[in-house]
Amino acid sequence: MTKVSKFISLLLRHHPEVLNLKMDEHGWVSVIDLVEGINQGQPFTLEDLQTIVATDQKQRYSFNEDGSKIRANQGHSIDVDVED
Repeated sequence: MTKVSKFISLLLRHHPEVLNLKMDEHGWVSVIDLVEGINQGQPFTLEDLQTIVATDQKQRYSFNEDGSKIRANQGHSIDVDVED
């Protein structure tokens, strides 16, 4: 899971285009798109993603209120406003 978590960090902080993820101005991407994109290269489920987010000691990621979107909390090299 560490390898996948690092890949998610790369996607959400620096290169969402690697999996053609559409990121809004606040850094949010679709959870479904992220899971499906990762799943193309290796088995990966929503439950795997939820585990990564819940157990990340540095709290790198957040889900929105309804759990449909995810973003990195900090460390972006791309222009996003994580305040909203």
